Amino acid sequence: MTHRLRTTHSIRICRPASGLRSAGLFRSAVRPLLIATLCFGACSAAFADTLRYGGDRDFRPFEFIDENGQPQGFQIELIAELARVTGHDIVPRLDDWSAIEADFRAGRLDLIAMSHTRSREQWAAFATAHATPAMAIYHRRDARAPVSLADLTRGIIAVPDREPMRETRANFFAGPQYRFLNVADHAAALAAVHNGNAAFALMPRAYGDKLLDSGQYDALVASEFMLRLQGYGFAVAPDNHALRDVLNGALKELERAGTLDALRMKWLRSHRAAAERSALEARVVTQHMDLMLLGAGASVALGWLALRLRRRRAETARERTRRAEAEQALQRAEDRLARAFTQHPDAMLISEYPSGRVLDVNDALCRLAGAEADALIGQPIDALPAFVDPEGLRTLRELMRADGEVRSTPVRLRRADGEVRACLVSSEAFSSDGARAVFSIIRDVTDLLRESDALRTTYDALTESANQQAEVLARTRTALAGTQSELQTLTASISHDLRGPLRIIRGFSSMLRDDLQAGNIDKVLRHADRIDNVARHMDDIIDALTRLAGAARYPLEPVRIDMAASAARAWALLAEMGETGRSTLRIGDLPCATGDEAMLAQVWQNLLGNACKYGARATAPRVSIDAFVENGRQWYRVTDNGAGFDMAHAGHLFEPFRRLHLASEYAGSGVGLSIVRRIIRHHGGDIRARGSVGVGAVFEFTLDGPVQGESAPARPDDSSAGVAAPVRLRRPPGTHGDCDATDAARSGPIHGD
Repeated sequence: MTHRLRTTHSIRICRPASGLRSAGLFRSAVRPLLIATLCFGACSAAFADTLRYGGDRDFRPFEFIDENGQPQGFQIELIAELARVTGHDIVPRLDDWSAIEADFRAGRLDLIAMSHTRSREQWAAFATAHATPAMAIYHRRDARAPVSLADLTRGIIAVPDREPMRETRANFFAGPQYRFLNVADHAAALAAVHNGNAAFALMPRAYGDKLLDSGQYDALVASEFMLRLQGYGFAVAPDNHALRDVLNGALKELERAGTLDALRMKWLRSHRAAAERSALEARVVTQHMDLMLLGAGASVALGWLALRLRRRRAETARERTRRAEAEQALQRAEDRLARAFTQHPDAMLISEYPSGRVLDVNDALCRLAGAEADALIGQPIDALPAFVDPEGLRTLRELMRADGEVRSTPVRLRRADGEVRACLVSSEAFSSDGARAVFSIIRDVTDLLRESDALRTTYDALTESANQQAEVLARTRTALAGTQSELQTLTASISHDLRGPLRIIRGFSSMLRDDLQAGNIDKVLRHADRIDNVARHMDDIIDALTRLAGAARYPLEPVRIDMAASAARAWALLAEMGETGRSTLRIGDLPCATGDEAMLAQVWQNLLGNACKYGARATAPRVSIDAFVENGRQWYRVTDNGAGFDMAHAGHLFEPFRRLHLASEYAGSGVGLSIVRRIIRHHGGDIRARGSVGVGAVFEFTLDGPVQGESAPARPDDSSAGVAAPVRLRRPPGTHGDCDATDAARSGPIHGD
């Protein structure tokens, strides 16, 4: 396993030395190589980038090997932080402490961690102590627990006869009042207490607690009274002062950052207990002071509260009286309002908006409808066709949606007995408990209309006017939705097409400024030409936008139009501008149409211009115009055998500035077909397109309304898109009869095959 100690280095976990010594491969080859490497490292610099750390494999919680064979504990995480701060790899090896101490003395380890004693200073140089192992006092469960050092004088103290404990005895238990029993190890010390040979056992908790957990000493417990007598820190070789200084600096930095204290709180129970005890003592002192202040403040507060309470009682009594009077006044107002609503002579209705569910009705409405209130309340108005005239209801809804109110709008209501009543409805929207509702007053004018023919005529005219107004509002709302969608698409196109030239201008302006400062006049002139070209392109885009915006801005001036003559004039105009090229045109029998002559001329010019432009690369470019009837509507068709287009992208064909071919292949602003669609839709018609790459394209459009007058040919087979069928030519306006071959030749731009 690799254990990261810094961003670019890692800890490698070594096998215990005892395991390596038992391996034949280690004895035969690895051992001599390792000894040579260690000797070379000892003779090199004070310390290398990789440091070897040795630790006790069974010294919880400082360092130990877990059940997965991985090093864990306070020291392991601390050396990881040291590696991060110092920038050195630190490779840990955990083994029996006797083997670790021997390897350190032999120079095979760079640093270890242990309790600081004077005897150990002879063969190790200690860094600043960074922890204090807890010393616990173990005693029998049935004996009184010691709570101070003085309690230890009551009996014999069993201690392991080891170097740190010998120095601890000499430093802290030198008086004759303490009696000690030296034993071989920690287990023997606990056994002496368990067998009654000693009253107490003194040892580090790292060893004693583990022995208690084994279950062999159930009669013993650890006292809550803990001692912290020995400093615990890193140790290096006596002459390696450089490494010791590095460790001291890194420990100070971790202490300042709070990292070291966080590790102590995580792993060292004694440190947590001391911190909690200190915090508890501080809280006790603080609480004692707070209690005294609280007592003094409480006396003052109670007197003040008593005075406030007396005043508050008086205010509450007055407020209760005022509230009772206000509630009585409100109740009287609500009663008057309810009586006014219920007993009003005109029919009144409150409905939910926009669902139309009836919320309340008055008695006059029940009499007008000839139904009980329970049969009306809670029902949607749409579910009462015998009560509300559907056409009148649609009119009311359209007017309410447009203005938020309805004033004296005529509506015919049908009573439950089938009698139709003529009424005038006035409605207004309002908010009730956060929900929108509509209050309506319905006035029955049936009897008045019977008595006056003039009033009846006026009522019928008003009904027709309201229905027409509702229809206009519905069409306007639909058109507005389409216009908003088209405006969003146009805005996105404008943003896309204008942002590119602006970026180019900005880039060339920067280059122009740099070259001006450098005095490169030739480059400056070239940059100026490029900026001018881009500006002209932007001017073309703006001009196209102007044309697109004005395509359907003005009202129609419909006249009867000879469509064949209009197409012929558009072709002649294109020919004069040199845009027809080698293309030939055939015009079939085209029925006349009703529309705006100037706008439809623009339609022919754009469609024929597109056909010529995209058919210019064909071997024999041809354009044909014919007409057909489909589902009772007259359609006009323009067919070419040019470049065509992929039908997968046909949805973008009529979007402004969306081109299906590269601008370098075919010039244009990208708004021609958009203009055509706007004009056709302005006439109430529709336009569609089909195409195939390399075969040609077909554009078909229709104007609103079914076929009038003489019938046009039915729609022919569309499988031959791009092939112009032989057709006859009509004369332009001002001539009579059909055009013959001489007329076609004399017209100039119109050619036959």
